[in-house]
Amino acid sequence: MLEFDLQAWILSVIASGGLIAGAGFLMRDTVAKFFAKSIEHRFEKRLESFKSGIRDNEAELAHIRSFLASSHRDRESMSHAKRVEAAETLMRARHRYSQLNMLVEYMKLLKIEQILKKQNDPKIAEFIGSLIAPFDTDEKMKALGEIDLTGPRLYLNERSLKSFEVYQQIVSSAVMTLKFLAIPIDGKEGILKAGALSKAVIDLAPNSKEGFEKFGEGYAYYWATYFHDEIVKSLRDEISGSSNDVKDTDSVQKVAMASRRAQLNVRSLLEQAGLPESLIEIRE
Repeated sequence: MLEFDLQAWILSVIASGGLIAGAGFLMRDTVAKFFAKSIEHRFEKRLESFKSGIRDNEAELAHIRSFLASSHRDRESMSHAKRVEAAETLMRARHRYSQLNMLVEYMKLLKIEQILKKQNDPKIAEFIGSLIAPFDTDEKMKALGEIDLTGPRLYLNERSLKSFEVYQQIVSSAVMTLKFLAIPIDGKEGILKAGALSKAVIDLAPNSKEGFEKFGEGYAYYWATYFHDEIVKSLRDEISGSSNDVKDTDSVQKVAMASRRAQLNVRSLLEQAGLPESLIEIRE
């Protein structure tokens, strides 16, 4: 009985296994398709997630590029505004120095060596004092010294700054030389020391070298107008990006008028002081 039951059980197991195997064989395509679909679905989800991540990254990169471009424009705009402000400061300083241009014209006319030979003559000090008295040089030089040039030094190009510095040196030299000559003391022989102005002028205008060799340090005063105008040209080029090489006829006319006026003033004051016209360069 036991053997019969065991045999029956084994036969039933074999039959069941065969049935399952048969069912599995018959359904193999269906099961394969199910797993394939399942895998494909999961792959598509991951692919879509990956594409979504790429789109998000691209959008983020676009935002970053836009931000950087905007920041660059803002910086450029701010930098340009600072350059304009610095240029305005330099132009104001230039204008204030130009108020003393007449003293530069006086230095062109005066024969400094002849005047130094008569330095003990009180009439000389009186004459020079009369030349500079109307210009209130002490107050003007004090006001010029208070101008803050930090902005121009930070934002403007070297050419603009150098042109201004040389112009500043020339005008300041004229002022200080005349003030010194107006003091009735001895020992003024080294007042126009060679190299003080010529080097600065030659560095920016090499073609001036021959003139300095021929006429001496006083030749620097003939370059004041050049650097006065060069400041504007350099700033125009820097701010607007375009230079203007057109001859400034208005500037030339102003210089000619200033020169004529200087000669008339000097001649008149020489006559009042009782000094000879041999102390100046006569220009007809």
